[in-house]
Amino acid sequence: MRRTGIPAFLLSVLVAALAFLPTAANAQTSNAAIVGDVTDETGGLVPGAEITVTNLATGVQRSASTNERGAYRVYPVQPGTYDVAASSDGFKTRVMSDIVVAVAATVKVDMALELGQVTETVEVTGQVPVLQTQDASVGGTVTTSEIERIPVNGRNYTRLILMMPGTSGMTYSQSRGTQSGTMLISVNGARPQDNNFTMDGVDNNMMMMNSPGGSPPMDAIQEFRVATNNNAEFGRSMGANVNIAIKSGTRDLHGSAYWYVRNDNFDANDFFANRAETGRVDFRQNQYGAAIGGPVPGLRDSTFWFVNYEGFRRGRGSNLLANFPTQSQRQGDFSELAQKIYNPLTGVADGDSVVRDPFPNNAIPQSLHHPAITAFLDIMIPLPTRPGLTQNYVNTASSSNDRDFIVARGDHTAGDKDSFSVRYLDQTVGQFSPSSNPHLTRENDFDVRNLSAQWTRLLDPSSILEVRFGYNGPWNPNCTLNDAIDRPAFLDRTGIEMFQRDVLCSPIPNMSSDGEFSAGGGGHRDRRQGLAVHRELQQKRRQPLCQGRRKLQPPALLHEYVEPHEREPVVQWRTHVASNRPHIRIQHGDDAARPAAAVPEVHRRDDHERAHQRLAVLLAG
Repeated sequence: MRRTGIPAFLLSVLVAALAFLPTAANAQTSNAAIVGDVTDETGGLVPGAEITVTNLATGVQRSASTNERGAYRVYPVQPGTYDVAASSDGFKTRVMSDIVVAVAATVKVDMALELGQVTETVEVTGQVPVLQTQDASVGGTVTTSEIERIPVNGRNYTRLILMMPGTSGMTYSQSRGTQSGTMLISVNGARPQDNNFTMDGVDNNMMMMNSPGGSPPMDAIQEFRVATNNNAEFGRSMGANVNIAIKSGTRDLHGSAYWYVRNDNFDANDFFANRAETGRVDFRQNQYGAAIGGPVPGLRDSTFWFVNYEGFRRGRGSNLLANFPTQSQRQGDFSELAQKIYNPLTGVADGDSVVRDPFPNNAIPQSLHHPAITAFLDIMIPLPTRPGLTQNYVNTASSSNDRDFIVARGDHTAGDKDSFSVRYLDQTVGQFSPSSNPHLTRENDFDVRNLSAQWTRLLDPSSILEVRFGYNGPWNPNCTLNDAIDRPAFLDRTGIEMFQRDVLCSPIPNMSSDGEFSAGGGGHRDRRQGLAVHRELQQKRRQPLCQGRRKLQPPALLHEYVEPHEREPVVQWRTHVASNRPHIRIQHGDDAARPAAAVPEVHRRDDHERAHQRLAVLLAG
């Protein structure tokens, strides 16, 4: 029977959220608040004064009134620049202009009214005091002008975090989630994994390694705040909270287009490339995009939109050296080695040791060659391309990093009481890193889908209902692609029997000659096909059968191997009234690490003689 309606767990979250409406707490958000006191010339309190806050970019206004103590609070307001006006019978209207409100900040704007007519206006232009006295958080805000003016290599916002005091770019061994260009930053000595990233009030972390999730282009960011010593509102992690606010459209149409280029034609040669006389390494990096935003025609004062696309293409050549056996060594002839090779199938006890017979002329007869090792060498290990026994193979394949980002946002104000906002980020990242073995390439994807939807309603002059839905779905597979052979075919060719023929990434068994070379891991013959298959594996719960160009086993078989490595997205519901209402956060899924296949590496050159002897033993079976 087909199910319809709201999923059970979302319905339960909604019911729980509504049940908590009467109580009070803060919800994690990027919205700001403007507070203050209104007095007369003698310092006396002015209750009932009308407060009007106007966003200079959109023209949207919010109204409030002072209470019996002459205090007011306007929440929520988007980060931006505002005019704040106060008026009351018997007093001149006072306007404070160009008040800058940062993301998630509480800005205090006090106003003293002068006796006179309401129609008279006293306008004061200037900044409010920089000192933050409304909460105990410590930190700084990177503003729109700083994002636009400061040159950043790679144009990723996380590099600007290093401008804050107490920050360090030490990342240690953690690198998961950096394929999109993000940096992992330590704040006040805490681990880089101790930071919490939010975007428009929605979780923006990759939970498996607790690194940044989606990386919006810098042209899509209005500003972001890096705060420490946070209160419970941002109390998820012991490190800093990085709160990002995405741009919204304004009353006027604005746009920009950009292209940043780097390549080897602009660079000097690498020192080591000069030393090896190999010339400059090929290098190409292009980063380009466009951003545009404005009002919806006919709704210039109430509905706004913003869209940003950015593409990134990077390719860099390499000179990866490896030690591979020569043709004569593959046939068992190790006469080029100075060391003797002994037959492991012989031996006579001599006290505490065993004396074995050496192979004549250091040559292993064909009858002792193990067919699995011979097939492995033929399939996975190419012949040397350079003379000698060490560093006799060079792989010049290029590494690549391709990224695509799309950010879209819409805002609508319906009358004086309701406002709506929806924002979506789509990030697609693919990174390929070759190894010294030309058949093996490391593939790292980092795709993120992040959604924020918010409804705010003014219930009465002192109460506000804010409902927010958030979705955060990062995907970061980490596999080795093999363009020579897949797992089932390798097992058939070598005669090796294993209890699992079809597993995630299709890895072949890893085989190595200690100190010399190794090859293993897995993947698919065609990189693009491999990526498609990995995506199909991820979607197995949503489809009765995995579809695509490559034939796959039924999901019932794949379930055993894939499910432990899947991660469900984070779904959030947050509901609160006014500025002090609780929120409910549901996280569903696991953060189990995905399997990582070994990448071949070249060992020390002074071990090559011992390694050749080990290879001889392998050939002898």
